[in-house]
Amino acid sequence: MILVTGATGNVGRELVPLLAATGRPVRAFVRDKGKMHAVAGCIECVEGDLDRPETLATAMRGVDSVYVVSPRTPQVSNVVAAAKAAGVRCIVKQSTIEADRSLGPGKWHRAQELLIEDSGMEWTFLRPTLMMSNLIQWWGDTVRRQGRVYFPGGEGKAVPVDPRDVALLACAVLTQPGHAGQAYNVTGPEPLSAREMVHILSRVVGKRIRYVRIPLFVAAMAMRRFGATRELTDAIKETFRAWERNEYDYVSDAVERVTRRKPRSFEEWCRDHRSSFTA
Repeated sequence: MILVTGATGNVGRELVPLLAATGRPVRAFVRDKGKMHAVAGCIECVEGDLDRPETLATAMRGVDSVYVVSPRTPQVSNVVAAAKAAGVRCIVKQSTIEADRSLGPGKWHRAQELLIEDSGMEWTFLRPTLMMSNLIQWWGDTVRRQGRVYFPGGEGKAVPVDPRDVALLACAVLTQPGHAGQAYNVTGPEPLSAREMVHILSRVVGKRIRYVRIPLFVAAMAMRRFGATRELTDAIKETFRAWERNEYDYVSDAVERVTRRKPRSFEEWCRDHRSSFTA
């Protein structure tokens, strides 16, 4: 049995049906069963909360492998404790590419990785870079209303990845041998600046979209206004500074090497999500 936390998230909703298609028994761990309509496939669903260890204990019964998604170290600690108590063999954690240097939010993810490494269970870490799906939340509204994208980064480049490719990699890691003790940085196929991403999106959507570079302090003010803590805001600023210095503009071969499929391009993702950026 494979337990998937974050089953209704950007990666989880793609991962669950992939796992179900392999014929493996799959159990989705969700806070709200009402959101399970977002996940295709006939699977078992358990309602619970990563902050409530008693619900994790129930979800872990008969589980061999766990896919864990959480930015919060106490939640990951709860998962590790419940998994050990249930005799789980393997944990696969969705981390972040910044964990390779404990940069920005990567500091917290690296702390979580160390908890898992110290557990005595087998482990694999998936460290995705910028998720293409995040751009819907960040850019969708201003693209629809103003034909503009307000974003830091300038000409610095990142290598955005499609969550569907992260899910493909996760499925392979959870169902095939040979991945224990591996930490995979996960990227798409091409380095792109924010300006280049906006240009591609503009071409796909079929209307002029203007990129407006904003200073980091303005972006931080906006994050605080929408409820982000100062600690989180400062961490994300670290990530953007690294982006501006082109510290994460390299392409990883993890998706193609493990899944035997090339990762999807940003243009392909834009075509598939065009409606998210149109009125």
